[in-house]
Amino acid sequence: MNFEYKGERIEFQIIRRKRKSICIKIDINGEIQVVAPMRISKEYILNFVNSKHDWIIEKRKELKAVLNKKAKREFINGSTFMYLGKEHSIHLIFDDKVRKISVDFTDESSNSNIDIKSEFIIKTNTYDNDKLKKALENWYRSKTLNIVKEKIKVHESEFKDKITKITVKEQKRRYASINIKNETYFNWRISMAPLEVIDYIVVHEMCHMDFRNHSKQFWNRVEEVMPNYKKCHEYLKENGINLTID
Repeated sequence: MNFEYKGERIEFQIIRRKRKSICIKIDINGEIQVVAPMRISKEYILNFVNSKHDWIIEKRKELKAVLNKKAKREFINGSTFMYLGKEHSIHLIFDDKVRKISVDFTDESSNSNIDIKSEFIIKTNTYDNDKLKKALENWYRSKTLNIVKEKIKVHESEFKDKITKITVKEQKRRYASINIKNETYFNWRISMAPLEVIDYIVVHEMCHMDFRNHSKQFWNRVEEVMPNYKKCHEYLKENGINLTID
């Protein structure tokens, strides 16, 4: 469907779900989804969207401004990628004898007596962008899994239920999710964020073991476990666009 605003026709997608109210979602590329109850009419949905057109246009402008700030990621020496909230340069070492691309990270914080800068060191036998990207993605997946396990262990005593499964996977629109069996799924990119923000993402999902929604009680529970969660929530809104290797 679509609506018109100042002569511009704006498309949106309707998604029907078992819910009581309508909500509008706009992704980073400005694409609009309207999530609506199963039996509500298209006419009602269109009227609702039209009543929100000023908000939609303003939100798309904000997202466009954020998109313009997105860092360009390239696999060349000196280019940077995020890890634990900071940009770190990459150092590509080409060696045709290397059988498999390897990714290492030198951490300046662990060598306080030596002048070593933090950077990604990638030993490779190819400059194929897709292969380099996959190798770095696998490195992030491993780091994300280890960090998430540590964070869950830190907080598990604060909950009566337990996380039953931890999976790191590709998720385009979410940082994490949890199902009714308390199986958790984490976006592999979250290890690019500061540790405090990863902690918030973990706490957020664990609090869903107590409240399976985003009610006031849920957010009160998040704040109880992590009083400064709002700062982390804001970080993701402002910097999520740069938690990528694309």
